[in-house]
Amino acid sequence: MLDAQENLEQDIPGVQVNAAVSRQWSTGEAIASQLKAAGSLGAVVVIELGTNGPITSADFDQMMSILTGASRVVFVTVHVDQPWQDPVNQALTLGVDSYPGTVLADWAALAADHPEWFGTDGTHLPIGGTGAQALAALIAQDV
Repeated sequence: MLDAQENLEQDIPGVQVNAAVSRQWSTGEAIASQLKAAGSLGAVVVIELGTNGPITSADFDQMMSILTGASRVVFVTVHVDQPWQDPVNQALTLGVDSYPGTVLADWAALAADHPEWFGTDGTHLPIGGTGAQALAALIAQDV
């Protein structure tokens, strides 16, 4: 999300991005819980986690239990050259299919067609580059 933060802020006026390098799903749950407890969780929430490690359907369910009350939750699929990519995307897809008010932004499919968007690791995007713009636009259309 850091790679596309500037573009998200341009595409979605008033968006608040909470992103960090190498964030794990469990850390995202903790942050969402803190924001909810403080009354700072928005009505629309975007979750882009799973690039840094596997998640399960139980993880998805736990996140959704935290995000009850949000009117819309957008989950972004992952594009990462790691063995957990497909299981993460499957957990996200199945989760979205199970919860009303959730949407899947299929970054994995879009990114797979554009390897030129990525840095040498094949995962990270140049800040402000074409890929970052595309990711922000994908998310914005689902918000």
